[in-house]
Amino acid sequence: MEIRHLKVRKGFRDYYLKDQSYSGYPTTPIILLKGTWLEKAGFAIDALLSVYVQQNCLILTPQDPA
Repeated sequence: MEIRHLKVRKGFRDYYLKDQSYSGYPTTPIILLKGTWLEKAGFAIDALLSVYVQQNCLILTPQDPA
C-alpha cells in the first residue's frame, strides 16, 4: 500500500446555511485529491464514490455502476 500525504486546507463556502444568520461566506476545511495515482487505485474519471466517515478516518470507495 502506498502512502500519500495531504494537507487539509482552508476554503470558503459559496453558500450559507439557512439555519444560520448570514455573515458572509465562512471558511471551511477542504481536501483536494488529484493525480494519476487515483486512476491507478481504481478511481476513474466521473466515477461515483461512497465516503464513510468516522472520527479521524475517511474511507473512499468507488460505487458499483448501476
